[in-house]
Amino acid sequence: MAAMGLLATAAASATIRSPVGLQCTAVTTWACAEAKTCKRREGEAKESYSFDLVAKTYQAPHDRGAITAFETDDGGFMTFLLSGGPRYVHKNVDAGDPMTSFLYMSSMDMRELRCNARYAPDASAVASGASRSLTGHYHLLGVMETGSELLLRPDQSFVWFMSYGAADQAAEGKWRVDGDAVLLEAGTGPGAAAEPAFRQLRLLIDHGALLLNGTDKGRYERHA
Repeated sequence: MAAMGLLATAAASATIRSPVGLQCTAVTTWACAEAKTCKRREGEAKESYSFDLVAKTYQAPHDRGAITAFETDDGGFMTFLLSGGPRYVHKNVDAGDPMTSFLYMSSMDMRELRCNARYAPDASAVASGASRSLTGHYHLLGVMETGSELLLRPDQSFVWFMSYGAADQAAEGKWRVDGDAVLLEAGTGPGAAAEPAFRQLRLLIDHGALLLNGTDKGRYERHA
């Protein structure tokens, strides 16, 4: 069987998180009489407000209801309407926590809030973590008279080799986690086999091992 050398390179990617909720505290509130200067009302400071951007609901100290409209502009500013009528304007979500926000109860009643965002799980980070846990050098077990090795590199490239009797097959390309499986996609670029043994090969993930054809009869176990 041909020997395969290990090659590992680090890979990193930057991702942008999407806020799915806001937890806010009132810093100052203003009451504005018509044609008069607005006055601060300290008694209502430190009240809590929460906004669920997935369920489209909000909860205020004396009110709760639905978020009836929601928009985000190119600059990352969020604006939405509440069922009771107030228009909530949120600072650019990329500005970090806590974020300054403004809640207009009416044209004469405004709150300045400090908000911390709750973010959705970073799907790419989850996939990246799963990929890191699967990198390594694998050997095929459970198939008689057949030898096979698979190298999953951290840079998402792979090398695969199989020997059956006098016949040898090989493939190189890119790999990725696809649901509950590892998907190998063979390439045809420089350095790749002129005619790879397959274009795509799907290996089911099973407690750190990879199952050929989804059965234990062909099982790639990682070499320690």
